[in-house]
Amino acid sequence: MIALIEYYARALTRGRFSLISFALQPLSFIFIVYVVSGGMFLNTALAGALVSFVVGVGVADLAIELVGMKTRSRFYDIIMSLPGSSWRKALGISIGMSVPALPYVVLLTVILAWRLGVWAFPRMLVAIVALWLWSAGIGFLLGVKGKEPVQVMRLSNLLVTGLTVFPPVYYPASVLPRWLAKILAFLPTVSASQVLSGTDGSISLVITLFWGALGMAFLIRFAGLEG
Repeated sequence: MIALIEYYARALTRGRFSLISFALQPLSFIFIVYVVSGGMFLNTALAGALVSFVVGVGVADLAIELVGMKTRSRFYDIIMSLPGSSWRKALGISIGMSVPALPYVVLLTVILAWRLGVWAFPRMLVAIVALWLWSAGIGFLLGVKGKEPVQVMRLSNLLVTGLTVFPPVYYPASVLPRWLAKILAFLPTVSASQVLSGTDGSISLVITLFWGALGMAFLIRFAGLEG
C-alpha cells in the first residue's frame, strides 16, 4: 500500500505546473464568489473549494485512472501481482490519487478553522473523511464498472460539475427557494459544504456520515478492483 501511495504521489506531484493547474478551478471559484458577494460568502466559498478538491480526486481522477489502468495498461497486472491484500492495494491507490489535493485541503481547513474557531475542527475533519470515503467509493464504482476511459471521463466530469458547481456548495443555500434548498441539502457535496462552512443544521453532519458509510461500502465491495 505504501509503495502505491509513493508511486502516485511522485507521478501526480511532479512539476509545479501540474499542482497549479490542478487547483485552478476551485481557487477561481473562491475569487468569483468572494468578489460577487463582496466577501459575505467567503466561508462558503472556501468550503466549496475544499469539497471540490476532495470530490474531484475521488469521483473524477480516481475513476479515470482505474478504468484506464484496467483497459489499456499492464499496470493493473503489475499491481495485482504485488504482495498484500486487495483491500490495501485499493486503499493505496485511493490515498495516492488524493495526494495532490492534500496541501490545498490542509490549507483550506486551517483557514476555515481559524475563521470559525477551533471548536469547529472536529466536525470539519469528520466531514472531510466522510466525503473522501464517498468520493473514493463512487470513483471505484465508476472505474471498476466502466468499460471505456472516455465514457468514464465524461460521466465523472458531469458528476463533479453537477454536484459542486450548481448546487449550494460554493454559495449558501439561503439564496435559493426554501423548498429547493431542503432537497439539495441531501446531496453529499451540499451537506459537507454546510458542515465545513459552519452554516449547517443538526442534520447536515448526519447526512454527510450516511454518504461516507455508503462510500465505505463501495470501497469494500470493489476492494478486489474487479466488478
